[in-house]
Amino acid sequence: MAIENGHAGLDQCNGDQHDASDSEQALGEPETWLGPSGQPRINRIEYIRLIEQALVGLGFKDVAQHLETSSGVQHQAQEVSHFRTAILRGAWDEAVELLGQLRLGNSDSLSRAKFLLLEQKYLEAIQARDLTTAVKCLRSELAPLKLEPNRLHQLAACILATTPAALSIAASWSGPPSSRQLLLADLQDVVPPEVMLPERRLEVLVGQALQSQVASCPFHNAQPAAISLLQDFQCGQEQIPTCTTQILTDHTDEVWFVAFSHSGTMLASASKDKSAIVWDVRPGQRRVTKRCVLLGHHEVIVTLAWSPDDSLIATCSTDKSVRVWRVADGTCRQTFTQHTKPVSSVAWMPDGIRLLSGSTDKYIYMLDTQTGGKLQSWKGHIVHDLIVSHDGRYLISTTSERKVRVYDMEKEEEKAGWSIVEGDSIMSLALTSDSKFLLVNLVKQQIHLWPLSTGPLGRTHGEPLQVYEGLQERRGRFVVRPCFGGFNEAFVLSGSEECKVYVWHRSTGELLASLEGHSGTVNAVSWNPVNHQMFASASDDKSIHIWGLEPDLDSADGNSKL
Repeated sequence: MAIENGHAGLDQCNGDQHDASDSEQALGEPETWLGPSGQPRINRIEYIRLIEQALVGLGFKDVAQHLETSSGVQHQAQEVSHFRTAILRGAWDEAVELLGQLRLGNSDSLSRAKFLLLEQKYLEAIQARDLTTAVKCLRSELAPLKLEPNRLHQLAACILATTPAALSIAASWSGPPSSRQLLLADLQDVVPPEVMLPERRLEVLVGQALQSQVASCPFHNAQPAAISLLQDFQCGQEQIPTCTTQILTDHTDEVWFVAFSHSGTMLASASKDKSAIVWDVRPGQRRVTKRCVLLGHHEVIVTLAWSPDDSLIATCSTDKSVRVWRVADGTCRQTFTQHTKPVSSVAWMPDGIRLLSGSTDKYIYMLDTQTGGKLQSWKGHIVHDLIVSHDGRYLISTTSERKVRVYDMEKEEEKAGWSIVEGDSIMSLALTSDSKFLLVNLVKQQIHLWPLSTGPLGRTHGEPLQVYEGLQERRGRFVVRPCFGGFNEAFVLSGSEECKVYVWHRSTGELLASLEGHSGTVNAVSWNPVNHQMFASASDDKSIHIWGLEPDLDSADGNSKL
């Protein structure tokens, strides 16, 4: 017999009746609920049902049966068990008949569930080349339900599929036995969970609890190994790179920008000394080594960008030019001189051919790195920074108007409602790798976190999702470029004019570390996208610091591995 509610289950378990006051009836009898006071209570009947389901899933069916007998609680009604068995056996007429015995709550749910069953029956009949049964099912059973006309048309066309492979493509269907398991999952959306328990529900709940513990740990910065169920998950600051493992001093003037390649095996730096340097950061090697020097600009290199495949680097300079370099040999492949004033930013399109550049001449150009020509141009305000979404769909730029604008590259129009207006001048931007969140760095030395688009995480009254601040509050004089980083990009990293590197937790805004070591403004930072225990910082003190975990004192030369 199916359990209707917690009170029924309690009576069944204890075998007696209880007189309860109105307040007790409102809250449920004490024995119905489990868990410490002050926390969400656990329904005892549901808890037992999940344990029984888990035992069956682990292969302890006899133990589950004993628990059912002892507790008087069935993890699912007998008709539900027969229903599931009929689906896995492919007994579709039986499954449809049993469906009517389940308490689905409303006729819409019943019709939807029946459609899913008959769809499977129809497709399996086609696969078995039993076209008589298939046509009858389509005309006499599926069509009268008057659901999903587009899907019905697609199913009708499947009758022409003569092979399982062709049917799979035509119907977007995997075929039995996997399709029967998927059908059970789809039915879960229309069958109430108290009637048919979701698959492996206890495992899912435990996994969610572990995931929540990992997410709530502010220092977590690695793919977790097997996590013990016997204690709460917790890690310390030792997972955050806080130790300078190497100082690179090859530049002869202020270092304005630094960026790891997408593969994490190389690092590029740009300097006021008119050069850019490419560094090797190979897995397992103990020291970062110089790969090649990019020489050709006549003035300061402001910033640079790696091509999607890491084979090219684009640099932009106050000499009004953009240059594209081959990483393999350090030679210049293209030089673009379309801008009439200093170039402030560059960004690659996903194809690795087209390149965007922004300048103080108020123009944004799209450049062709194969032909050296200009493909498109936009004119507006003085461009401070620009970036492109990972799929190339959106161009995000900030200008002298204290606003971030988002352009739809496919529709060639600005996205209405997506612009971000700030109350102070914007220095730079940074985007998560999935293009969902944006960092906006302000002159007043605040960094704001915004969702890129409106929606479930949309803006509330024009306020950012999070604000990150250092230890000093004063207006900045120089461009400082923050970034996301760490495992799942859970951290925000930034330099500062007070010569420090700051690490915040992205979600909470908590300042996790304030790192010293530089003797000048820290202009840019970059977190290795592959090795989460490494980031780099570039400073006016002419140096690049490589940050890692505490050195491995057991190694032969006392140096830690990068």
